[in-house]
Amino acid sequence: MELKHLNKDEFEQAVNADDELVVVDFFATWCGPCKMLGPVIERAADKFSDVHFYKVDIDEEMDLAARFQVMSVPTLIYFKRGEVLSKSIGLVSPSDIDKEISKLK
Repeated sequence: MELKHLNKDEFEQAVNADDELVVVDFFATWCGPCKMLGPVIERAADKFSDVHFYKVDIDEEMDLAARFQVMSVPTLIYFKRGEVLSKSIGLVSPSDIDKEISKLK
């Protein structure tokens, strides 16, 4: 499943989605580990249909990257009702993503 790319105007509405878990992948197009993580995130999105997955390009949305102190990519940030619940920095395994989602849902 192709993930929706968010800009700063869409971001607030997306991460404040009711009581549902939202996972945002902060990435850069030039980042090798980000490219490796892409298919992993897409598989997680297929597996967890009750979780919303999005992407934010840090080069296009520098304000969002700064706001959430994204210093390295890839960075996954898990939200519920607009609050940051957890953050994973760097390339993470599918099982790590599954465990984090199961813990936070």
